Amino acid sequence: MIPSITEQNIHQVLTQKMSIQSFEQWLYEDDVLESSNPALYLELISFDYSSEDNFYYRFYDNFAKYVHFYKFEAGRITEYLHSIINKDESCGNAIWVMYELYCDGYGFLGKLGIIYGLCLVDYETLESNHNIDNILDKLYPEIIDDAKNVLNWLEEGKIVFKSQDNGYGVFEYEDFRSEAEILQGHA
Repeated sequence: MIPSITEQNIHQVLTQKMSIQSFEQWLYEDDVLESSNPALYLELISFDYSSEDNFYYRFYDNFAKYVHFYKFEAGRITEYLHSIINKDESCGNAIWVMYELYCDGYGFLGKLGIIYGLCLVDYETLESNHNIDNILDKLYPEIIDDAKNVLNWLEEGKIVFKSQDNGYGVFEYEDFRSEAEILQGHA
């Protein structure tokens, strides 16, 4: 078993949210891993952080086995939901991802995926001069409430990811929503 902060930091490096330098600095400053899992600590401090050749590939091959990625899935989706709610520069991509995740098996994203995400899929296939901003403007402000609903389900533990992915980056999950909430999330 590894400390949760170690698992989180390895995940952050694998998803490129933490720099190699920050991870290495944390590794040498933190003494919890050294005392709780000396073998992993030795493996991590022996890793060549200075070589940039295929760094993430090599790091993934060596250390992804220590990460239970499903633990971080709600956080990943939450980031997309915040992008949608805040209508930031990445909101179009976030809406597109809701469609992809719905199609991959996350049924609780039905409304976001079908009603809103499909609009962007249709936009991508249209041969017109429509501006994506015009499409996005048509989705707002209604999409915000639907994104907040999903965010609340995740924060309240009504959607709980429970196992490793199916090979396509999709995890099994438990759905503890009420019948009304399930209907609220349908397209």
